[in-house]
Amino acid sequence: MTPQQVAEQLNACGAPADVALVHAWESGEHTPTETQLIALADVLWCRTTDLMGVEEPRTLGEHRLARQFTTAKLADSIGMDTAQYEQAEERRAWSGDERQTAALLRLLNLTPLQLAKAVERSAPSRPEFATPPKLPLRQTRSR
Repeated sequence: MTPQQVAEQLNACGAPADVALVHAWESGEHTPTETQLIALADVLWCRTTDLMGVEEPRTLGEHRLARQFTTAKLADSIGMDTAQYEQAEERRAWSGDERQTAALLRLLNLTPLQLAKAVERSAPSRPEFATPPKLPLRQTRSR
């Protein structure tokens, strides 16, 4: 598809874009909004993760975009305030209640372990400890 055709299709999908913007995405000068990214994946018949250059989603945001949810749409779907959901993604800390968590897992097709990994922060490196010296074993007498 030409940039003109992509822009026309995006506009038809309700994601306003012009040819200059499509060129800016192609050159890396700009990145599409969530809404534009989702519409672009539909227009190009590909996955959002393909456009994001993500092989396998790792973060909560990547999982959400892989399922083509904007933050507002997912937050509404799980019954959470959008700002609270956005904070969960930013802080990589899930604070949803049991009902919200169950809805999130269902909508993003995640297991509890996948959710835990998606919000897991990379652990700070632990200092290396020297191996403790080996102490001689005491000999005990048997009675």
